[in-house]
Amino acid sequence: MFRKTFITLAALATFAMLAACDTTASLDELREASPVGDDYSKALAANYREMAEQRATAYEWESSKYFADKGLMAAYGRDIEPEDAANWEVAPAAQPEFSEARAKLMEAIAANRTTQPEMAASATTAYDTWVELAHNDSSASKITGQRATFYEILTKLSEAQVASAAEVPTTTIPAETTATVLYFPLDSDRLGDTAQAALTTLVAYVKSAGNVTVSINGHADRVGSEQYNLDLSQRRSRYVVGALKAAGVSEQMLKYFAFGESDPAVPTADGVAEPKNRRVEIFIE
Repeated sequence: MFRKTFITLAALATFAMLAACDTTASLDELREASPVGDDYSKALAANYREMAEQRATAYEWESSKYFADKGLMAAYGRDIEPEDAANWEVAPAAQPEFSEARAKLMEAIAANRTTQPEMAASATTAYDTWVELAHNDSSASKITGQRATFYEILTKLSEAQVASAAEVPTTTIPAETTATVLYFPLDSDRLGDTAQAALTTLVAYVKSAGNVTVSINGHADRVGSEQYNLDLSQRRSRYVVGALKAAGVSEQMLKYFAFGESDPAVPTADGVAEPKNRRVEIFIE
């Protein structure tokens, strides 16, 4: 009797091991992948890998493989859309809300994947997790909690979208001792399209100017702590430095500084989100 039970358990363990090996192949590949594509795709790949790892730890092999496969597609630079709840076994009464939430999410991703790639990726995977929990008929508290998490991130994305729309464009022509000003969206170290175009113009000017020094000064508004804004302004400066180096500008020509919220273009009270203060000023000498 004992031997028979032992054999049965061993067979079950072998079956489970074989199933795990089959379904974790995608996860193994994702672990070794070197993501390509834009920053949103890279962040999405990292998020899906984390989801796949969590489900593998819980022995949820099919879910682990599913999200690992999505992570691989993102890692290889393919456009990945949020899950369509209509393709999942989700209660019919919940379908309209999922459909509306997905539409809002896709709009927010389109508007923010360049300037807020990590947040956009977090919103996508938060939504997918919400759909998955509803499909699995998880506890009401889990579904409600994940729903709240998704909407919290989506709200932040929408706020970032509004802030990006309020971005102050620059038409400054680079010239000696004249600053080119590049403006950033709220709480972001990525440039919007208008500022990115100005940066492209700046790169062409620097490369044609000969032996010059390019001083890059990062700034922030007064939303957040002083230390956070100092770090944010440094990331903004480094972003511009990286863009110039990637375009072929010699690193020896570049120097950068971070001022945080200490040198505002427009003085404000603490906590005020002022678009003209979220900037990098570039001097060519």
